[in-house]
Amino acid sequence: MHAFIDESKRGEYALCAVTVASGDLTALRKQMNALRPPGHTRIHMTSVGKKLAPKIVSDVARLEANSRLYLMSSKKVNERQARDATLAAAVRDLAQMAVTNLTIETCDQDREDNRIIRDELGGQAPFRYTHDRPTNSLLWLPDVHAWAWGRGGSMRAKIAHRITVVRI
Repeated sequence: MHAFIDESKRGEYALCAVTVASGDLTALRKQMNALRPPGHTRIHMTSVGKKLAPKIVSDVARLEANSRLYLMSSKKVNERQARDATLAAAVRDLAQMAVTNLTIETCDQDREDNRIIRDELGGQAPFRYTHDRPTNSLLWLPDVHAWAWGRGGSMRAKIAHRITVVRI
């Protein structure tokens, strides 16, 4: 199994870890690329527009990709503290699953992310972990899941069957 992580910030900090079966990677990449809006290099839900968002969420909800959404109020902690706590919880959970590869969307926090993973799992993590650019089409899955959940209403309802919420 492979896992893909991205974050979202809307009222509370959300870190989304989507898991997919290794055998589904090629098909999922094709399906996600087919959903990419014309002229865009990726799917980033904050920029797809109101017309395309419902279709993208509905189509992604039909894909064999499930997520754990780690939520933390960012009122009492800063964003870095929220990311550390949610990432730590996510990697502990992923270590208990049959995950062999973890890909995290790269940002200016990669070094800190690696430290959190090492601190949680020690030097011998049970999976390989890397950071990759947001053009990796499978990193669009956690973006869609987290965005739809945070949006609420009908968007959340479309994808709720794919998401397990973990409050930190």
